[in-house]
Amino acid sequence: MGERTMRKHSTGRFRTRLMHSGARALAAGLALGCAFPAVAQDQAGDDASPLAGEPIVVTGSRIARSGFDSPTPVTVVGGEQIARQGASNVAEVLNEIPAFRPQSTPATTAIFMNNIGASTADLRGLGANRTLVLIDGRRVVPATVAGSSFAPAGAVDLNMVPTSLIERVDVVTGGASAAYGSDAVAGVVNLILDTDLEGIRASAQWGIADEGDDEEWILSLAGGTSFAGGLGRIVAGVEYVDDQGTGDCYSRDWCALSYNTVSNPFIDPARPQLGRVSQGDPATLILPHTRVATATFNGQIIGGPLRGTEFNPDGTTFQHDYGTYFGAGIFQSGGGDEQLAFYQWFPISSPSERINSFAHAEYDVSDSVTLFLEGSYGRVEGSTLGAQRRDLAPRIIRRDNAFLPASVAARMDAFGLPVIPVARIWNDIGPQVGHVERETYRAVTGARAELGAGWDLDAYYQFGRTNYSQTGENTTINSRMAFAIDAVIDPATDSPVCRAVLQGNAAAAGCQPLNIFGHGSPSPAAIDYVTGTAFQSTEMTQHVASVAVQGDLLDLWAGPLAIATGVEFRKDIASGTADAISQALDFYTGPGAGIDGEVEVWEGFVEAILPLSDNAELNGAVRLTDYSTSGSVTTWKVGADWAPTDWLRLRATRSRDIRAPNIFELFGPPQSSFQSILDPQTGAQVLSSVLLGGNPDLQPERADTWTAGVVLQPEIGTGSLRLSVDYYDIELDGAVSTLGAQVIVDRCFGGATDLCGFVTRGADNTITQVRNFNLNLNTLITRGWDMEAAYSLPLSTFSEDMGGTLSLRVLTTIVDDLITVDSSGASVDRAGMNGSPVSQPSGVPRYIANGYLTYSSDPFEAQVQVRHIAEGRYNTSLIGPDEDGYDPALPNSISDNHIGAWTYVNLNASYNLWRDGDREVDVFGVINNLFDKDPPVDAPSSFGPTNNVLYDVVGRTYKVGVRVRY
Repeated sequence: MGERTMRKHSTGRFRTRLMHSGARALAAGLALGCAFPAVAQDQAGDDASPLAGEPIVVTGSRIARSGFDSPTPVTVVGGEQIARQGASNVAEVLNEIPAFRPQSTPATTAIFMNNIGASTADLRGLGANRTLVLIDGRRVVPATVAGSSFAPAGAVDLNMVPTSLIERVDVVTGGASAAYGSDAVAGVVNLILDTDLEGIRASAQWGIADEGDDEEWILSLAGGTSFAGGLGRIVAGVEYVDDQGTGDCYSRDWCALSYNTVSNPFIDPARPQLGRVSQGDPATLILPHTRVATATFNGQIIGGPLRGTEFNPDGTTFQHDYGTYFGAGIFQSGGGDEQLAFYQWFPISSPSERINSFAHAEYDVSDSVTLFLEGSYGRVEGSTLGAQRRDLAPRIIRRDNAFLPASVAARMDAFGLPVIPVARIWNDIGPQVGHVERETYRAVTGARAELGAGWDLDAYYQFGRTNYSQTGENTTINSRMAFAIDAVIDPATDSPVCRAVLQGNAAAAGCQPLNIFGHGSPSPAAIDYVTGTAFQSTEMTQHVASVAVQGDLLDLWAGPLAIATGVEFRKDIASGTADAISQALDFYTGPGAGIDGEVEVWEGFVEAILPLSDNAELNGAVRLTDYSTSGSVTTWKVGADWAPTDWLRLRATRSRDIRAPNIFELFGPPQSSFQSILDPQTGAQVLSSVLLGGNPDLQPERADTWTAGVVLQPEIGTGSLRLSVDYYDIELDGAVSTLGAQVIVDRCFGGATDLCGFVTRGADNTITQVRNFNLNLNTLITRGWDMEAAYSLPLSTFSEDMGGTLSLRVLTTIVDDLITVDSSGASVDRAGMNGSPVSQPSGVPRYIANGYLTYSSDPFEAQVQVRHIAEGRYNTSLIGPDEDGYDPALPNSISDNHIGAWTYVNLNASYNLWRDGDREVDVFGVINNLFDKDPPVDAPSSFGPTNNVLYDVVGRTYKVGVRVRY
């Protein structure tokens, strides 16, 4: 069954069905005159318009303003940079901005099934649910659901946005709830689309990894034109992406080293003064070639006088090779099975296919009124291989089991054993095969109008819907496994039969006896009986109605008092269904029951800019928000901007921001998974059931945000320099989050008795379940510095014979704190934590620097990109030998808690083959991870032996393509 499942996954996949649906969407888009450009118009990326001398409208405020004079820091990424990198979605480029934490990418899907193919925006490491994503300043229907992956529920999937129509992306890197609405605690990502496109744009590109996998095709077509004598304009397009993903951990040499943690317990927990089993070594060792010590592919006896007896499929036995193992925890180093079960099957980077289409039309009813209508459709299909069943908690096998080898039965008799504990990893049943389909529809209609006397109106209504479904084929069913394994000989037929069938248990009807002894021993009939398909579907609907006006209220001593004000109504609805087994939480891993809930929100805001002088102003905003689930809250912002000279600008903001829990955080049903947990009470690593779920008692989060910075734009010869340095301080009270199973267990052990109620232990004191539900944590704090420098120099400065421009752009974020404080007052600071330990979110490095050196000329352009990640700690909750306070007797001691600095180099280039006026053909190429640098191999996470959030796990990749403009 396992091999059959693999063939099903690897051959047909879902290409045919998606291609058919893609063809239909493409035909519909072309019928509308749709097309996507390969590159948005030249705007503000690394060639930011301040360097070119052209003003742009930034969106750090609801009040339109030009240049970089907003008191709230704004980082701008242009469509040109997206095209240079050959990015298949805007998230790929945004995640390289140091202020972002790429928690949701194809490389972080790993073993998790839900939200495959989704890419979300996570500013400041505060979570994607605290970063508000807009399209042209308007809300977007969410696309992600609840589950165990790093993509939070209720977030916007950036894959659904047609990257080839993006003119630029404005990132507001400070609290913006008062101006933009709830969810903007960390900031705003505003995708500005090129709705004025004229002509036709097309592109095709292909990419592949050095290892021969991760093949990707991207096709796009776009077009725009005016009509009705220039009174109307239409732009539309379609884009198709096929990312075929990679192999599993063992397709990469660095991953096949299979580093993981090995427990080193005390000789006697009651007498720690006796030391640990491996004397002088810490509680946790990070070692290579780890394997599961407490279960094997064949199955083994893990307790009693027959401990270590392992089974061959033919009924013979042999003694398990424990390698380096100290008698506690899950893992050993060396010996055992040929591969580590926890790193098998699932791809390093998951495959997905998607198609997006978008159309925007507008018409000038008069000189002062413009009506617009736009619609988009996106479809994503993704797949992954999940975990095989891992019965690390032993099955109790009775002496009369029908499949018990005779030699083992004899030894049981000799020792007087009525039962034996057998643990098994069911590779012969195979992994769960996960498949996700997500369709997102969005329609927006509205009007822009000049009201006279300098006042403008902007009103719109949006309807959005996401239809999400996921299936998990070949998923084992807990109750059926229990029935099938407990097999005896039927005295009437002298054949194996399920004991429950003989006893007349109706719940066991159809049971097929399952042989637990030896890899390959289960019969096809038994496998079919114990497996099923987990299914969940969710429909998310969003209605938004908004009207806003802006203009000059009155003239004051230094200029007009500019005002923006408006009201907005939003209604989010989520409903879903799931199969009966999932609702009963009877699958080994399952999506739980369907969700059913809705939230209504009314908001009203006022924003004003008060000029104090020719070079100074104050900016303020206030917003009243009323939630149907938690009542009313008020947010506000005050900002100051002062330019004492034409090359120096000082800016600062202070804001109160809010975010109410979304539907999934409130009403999400319990979902089951299994996670590895180090039990500080026993010193043993255990595999425990972990339940995730919503909490209807959650209250809104409240954040206090400070930003203060300086912008320098001095004149340096013929070059152009811009430098900004901004400090940020965000303190979020009542943060809605899950602590993580490991943190809950650790906090309970440390004295947080209120958390002990979430931990269930069995009769032998072993952890059997952790309820990792959403809670209003006490405080979430992050502080740090954002720095951006950009310099552009015409090469003709050095010689009239030299052409082109050389430009340099460097973005850096320094993180001083990323602190989570739970209800007990205990805190964890993940600033400087480069690891993503199992059952915990990824930390953020102390700093990341991303630099772009670009040479632009006609007809050639090239860019070198350098991304540097600072050294840091694997886990800031642990202490390694190079840290103060290290003591191997401590329960949080570890053999190596250091990760060195890491640097990646990428190249891209393009060449103009032909040009005739506005018509041209370009070829381009990209090499990512030029030096094929492996990631750190000794930082185990839920994805394997490294942190897939921060480090490249695919290796060197190549992209080539062609762009046509007409």
